Amino acid sequence: MSEFAAVIYAHQRLLRHPRANTAWATARAITTRWYDHQQHLTHRWHTRLTRLCAANPHLATTGSASPALLTRDLVIYPETVALARALAALPNRPHRDTGKALNLIADRLGLPRLASNANDPLRVFLTHTRH
Repeated sequence: MSEFAAVIYAHQRLLRHPRANTAWATARAITTRWYDHQQHLTHRWHTRLTRLCAANPHLATTGSASPALLTRDLVIYPETVALARALAALPNRPHRDTGKALNLIADRLGLPRLASNANDPLRVFLTHTRH
């Protein structure tokens, strides 16, 4: 199974979870912000964007929209799925130990750790918006 096929399969499994819609919307908002603000996964996403542009040279000639913007959803898709699955699996209440949740999510994203920035949208979600 290719890496992309595995991600699609993981997304299909996520869709069976009762909190799938909320987890997906939250994860997509977070990864989109990370991408736009070049946080956490910038090197990985830049590498993926470069490969996409090399395989699809027409992306460079699309007019006024940048390839980075045109391909954003595709570039962030694997990490959005991984983050959504991790969020869906967390207890449905604010985390008392946000650091532990961040470590779990970092592991799911294949990162050694996630920065503990108070303004990071993931940290805000984990500490303030869950009921």
